[in-house]
Amino acid sequence: MNMPSRHIAIIDDNRMKRQFLGKILDDIFVIHQYGSGREALGEIPQLPLQGILLDIDMPGEDGFQVIARIKAIPQLADVPVIFVTALTDHDIERRGLESGAVDFVGNQFSPEIIRARVLYHADLYTYRCNLEERVREKTNTIFELQDAIMVALSDLVERRDENTAGHAQRTRAYVKRLIEQLQHDGQFAAELTENFVRDLVRAAPLHDIGKIGVPDAILNKPGRLSREEFEDIKRHTIFGASAITRAMQTVHDGSFLRVLRDMSFSHHERWDGKGYPLGLDGPRIPLAGRIMAIADVYDALISRRPYKEAMPHEQAVAIIRDGIGTQFDPVVGAAFLACESDFHDIARQQQPL
Repeated sequence: MNMPSRHIAIIDDNRMKRQFLGKILDDIFVIHQYGSGREALGEIPQLPLQGILLDIDMPGEDGFQVIARIKAIPQLADVPVIFVTALTDHDIERRGLESGAVDFVGNQFSPEIIRARVLYHADLYTYRCNLEERVREKTNTIFELQDAIMVALSDLVERRDENTAGHAQRTRAYVKRLIEQLQHDGQFAAELTENFVRDLVRAAPLHDIGKIGVPDAILNKPGRLSREEFEDIKRHTIFGASAITRAMQTVHDGSFLRVLRDMSFSHHERWDGKGYPLGLDGPRIPLAGRIMAIADVYDALISRRPYKEAMPHEQAVAIIRDGIGTQFDPVVGAAFLACESDFHDIARQQQPL
């Protein structure tokens, strides 16, 4: 005989009532019985429950207090709670449903009714959980495909710019570490939401996507650029932002593209307003650009270019430190200084040129 794979908790101070309810349901559920909320809450967060049967009139914490504690536990918040109680007036029922219970059954019930109601809510909960899991799997698949596209596009950008091999993936790692430090420091808590952070890290490798629009002769010139050539290469921020803005018009949810656009056009802006392309200053610069600015400059400093040798880590840190408050956001700059040794580790692991 197969054992039931589903679990249900019965919380009631009346032992005979617990046993009666358990007998009705033990052929379809593994039964977990508790005489009080305190006893139950020490164990049920670790159980794979499909339902909870809860009495209201109990000594100590009553059912309303217990359900409030249940709903405050993330693992239990969505598990269906059914009140099974002798208290059946309309105010009690209303209060029970308002507290988060999915159903309300009086003590004068038939076994068939309680089985039907518990099965209905347990099956509905299981279906909803399975549906949510399938949605998560599909969402993760979409993110994986998008990440693969991001890697492919950033690789194409770097193939055009022979001087920046590995720059895209290193800056992604720097950005991720900077965000972690900002979160640790309690900075930008309102802005650094889970979705924004995810989009910011995923967008980082494409911050220079606008370089696709820069002529090869300028992009790969074996030496310093003239003033006119530098003006041309500065336009990569506009090229990237313009292309992404057009793409945003074709999708319903453009949150990721919005982050990518902001990072693309603003990562060369300066805190003092002397950057490009728009000359934005201070917090008018999107946070995505302010974070990428430090990651981008650090990697440029420690990497070899046709017109310069790679700079030692300590010297790069000193230059960025001197630029805090003029070139760089003071808060983001402070976060960089707090984790600059990790930047050094990332650079050595990913071998900048």
